[in-house]
Amino acid sequence: MAASIYMKVMTYNIHHGEGMDGKTSLYPIAEEIARAHADVVVLQGVDRFLPRSGFKHQLNRLAKHLGMYSCFSPSVNLLIVQYGNAILSRYPIISKEIKYIGGSIERRSIQTARLQIDAGTVTVLNTHLGVNAEERIKQFPVLLDEINKLERPAIIAGDFNMGIDDPLMEPLNSQLHKIMLKNEPPTEEVDHIFVNFPTEKDSAWVQRSNASDHYPIIAELRWRSDI
Repeated sequence: MAASIYMKVMTYNIHHGEGMDGKTSLYPIAEEIARAHADVVVLQGVDRFLPRSGFKHQLNRLAKHLGMYSCFSPSVNLLIVQYGNAILSRYPIISKEIKYIGGSIERRSIQTARLQIDAGTVTVLNTHLGVNAEERIKQFPVLLDEINKLERPAIIAGDFNMGIDDPLMEPLNSQLHKIMLKNEPPTEEVDHIFVNFPTEKDSAWVQRSNASDHYPIIAELRWRSDI
């Protein structure tokens, strides 16, 4: 018998832990994640052993502090020094993939993970597109192709570096369901959460914070398990 599934999802570019005060620390980031009580957190701007963040494996520290499963997908690899996307989850992560999508300033990627939930599985796609429009024009078709391959239910989230009204976003707006914010962001909304399935109920909001140069975006989702 079909049942309702409830999940709280966060997308957050943590800017390698550098806050608006110019100081780099993971503690404020961990506090923001804990405050949201999210079940799944997709992160961008995560360092692994970089000098600027104190040579720390940032994801491992966050996962241990928060008591969550985790997986890391580096976009930039320089031996053991890496930078990229990550997922934290209260559900077991049973598989993950990474797709590189290039970039003229720094390489970007798409991270996909399958999570085991009580009623089955859910796929989470996490991405961080380029800052320049020229980069995004090249990256977006690859992202769209990966999204079109996803089975239902799937959650698509990340830092798209462009607003929902950007013409490049039109295919996502027409093919996916965007979880709309119920409060206005203080700056242009470039972090988004989409799903590829009908929801029974959904809402999203900005969690104001100075822990990064991005605000966390949190969505509550409820859907039927027979999707």
